[in-house]
Amino acid sequence: MATATIPHLPVLVIHHVLQFLPTKLAIRMSSLCKQWEGLWSSVPVLDFDEEDEPDDRLQHAKFINFLDRCLAFPKKYEYLDKFRLRMTLFSDEDEKKVLECLRFAVESRVKELDISINNTYHCDWYCLSWRWNVLNAKPIVILNLKNVTISDSHQPISLPSLQTLSLRDVSLTAASLSALISGCPCIHYLSLLTSFFSFHYYNISLTTLLDAKSLTYLNIECGRFWADNNDVPISLPSLKTLILRIVTLHYYYPLSSLISGCPCIQYLRLTGYLQPYYELSIQTLLDAKSLTSLSLERVKILPGDDNNDRKAVGPLSLKTMSLKKVILDDMTFGRLTSGSPCLEHLSVSLISDHIHIPRSSIKSLQVANINSTTFRVSGAKNLESFTLISECSTQIESIRLDCCKNLKYLNIRAPDLQEFTLEFNGRKDRVKATLDIQTLDYPIINFLGKESPCHVNMFLH
Repeated sequence: MATATIPHLPVLVIHHVLQFLPTKLAIRMSSLCKQWEGLWSSVPVLDFDEEDEPDDRLQHAKFINFLDRCLAFPKKYEYLDKFRLRMTLFSDEDEKKVLECLRFAVESRVKELDISINNTYHCDWYCLSWRWNVLNAKPIVILNLKNVTISDSHQPISLPSLQTLSLRDVSLTAASLSALISGCPCIHYLSLLTSFFSFHYYNISLTTLLDAKSLTYLNIECGRFWADNNDVPISLPSLKTLILRIVTLHYYYPLSSLISGCPCIQYLRLTGYLQPYYELSIQTLLDAKSLTSLSLERVKILPGDDNNDRKAVGPLSLKTMSLKKVILDDMTFGRLTSGSPCLEHLSVSLISDHIHIPRSSIKSLQVANINSTTFRVSGAKNLESFTLISECSTQIESIRLDCCKNLKYLNIRAPDLQEFTLEFNGRKDRVKATLDIQTLDYPIINFLGKESPCHVNMFLH
């Protein structure tokens, strides 16, 4: 039987491969051949991931033993590029082990620190008391924390090299969060995420946030903005990505003010929760000239007054737009699409039974939440792909596509679609159509076309 052999590789290539593996796998890889033997210890990355069942104490004891042996192994590097720990706590001794790992990482001048704790022996999250000068570790560039509590500390925080801060399900006071952000003068990436049912909201000071002039990425889930100075204008000149999900805004600083204060924003994603929806002026969107991707869910777009309607509007840079459960009238929708000559991908929840696309740049269109017996698309001359999704029990009787000359793919998904009419006007070439119907027996499909016959390849699921 032939056996596979591992080709001889440069040591730098082997190091590059090993640094992307968890430490346990890197050690196993080092046993494959003599060239790889012992090289894991010279890779400046330690990645410990307890992947077994959280109630398996035997496997946990083995994990702790492996962790101790690795930390005691002689180092062949001056600093750590990355230290990652995914660990389950069963006792107070495990908490001491976490502190030991933090001390090891800081003393090794770690650049990327990633800590995630799963606490099983009491209901509270692991309290990170910031010993071993973690909050003053000058080499740290990336800090990721999950499922921990950050205790209040009156000591000054200084992370001068930190560029990325990511907190997921982290419990901390508004003062601690402000001190943490303020202590990172070079921060570019800030992500504050939490599970909706964890009942831990991030309280973010707008004054602190506005001082982060280098911030380019902001992602907040389940949070509240508060302002200690209502006279400060919003200005985040470097921000390019803004993602807000279930975030309560301060009444002195509405959503329009926040977006207007980000002149370089390129990606905007807003998700509200039930009532009230986020309210956003159409003029605010039309003024965001650098915006290339827009995703709105549970947002109300206000049409604006007559003066704004007559205001001259330059072209937007939008290429992708998604509107889900968005409240807006047909005229406001028309202004938004007509002001986006570069728009190529559009996904909407239905606002009426007829969508007119005044711009011919759109190549992909997806329409969801159909609650009408008929539906029509017109004006999309360059449309290549059209997807219709019906999530209700309403029987669709007619689908009409006018002037969609370049249509190539048609996909229809509905719970029940026994008989309906597909009408193509102005289409000459063949169309590949796919039907995904849950209660499909033998559908009756009527094809209608004007100007020229329409050929359809039909696939039924």
